[in-house]
Amino acid sequence: MNKPTLTTYMTRAGIRSNRELAKLTGIACRTLDRIVEDPRRARGYQLDDIGEACGMTAEEVGNLILRG
Repeated sequence: MNKPTLTTYMTRAGIRSNRELAKLTGIACRTLDRIVEDPRRARGYQLDDIGEACGMTAEEVGNLILRG
């Protein structure tokens, strides 16, 4: 079974695009594009903001960055 990607959690939260998530979190669009491509590039505070915006649990955030 494939592990969920950040896009999976965005869809679950009703967030339709990286641009929308960028506005919700205050993270620059280009930075967020890189994070969506590879969540391991994100800094802790960015992961916290993304997790909160997407309604993710701490375990889901952890699994997201460990999937690589």
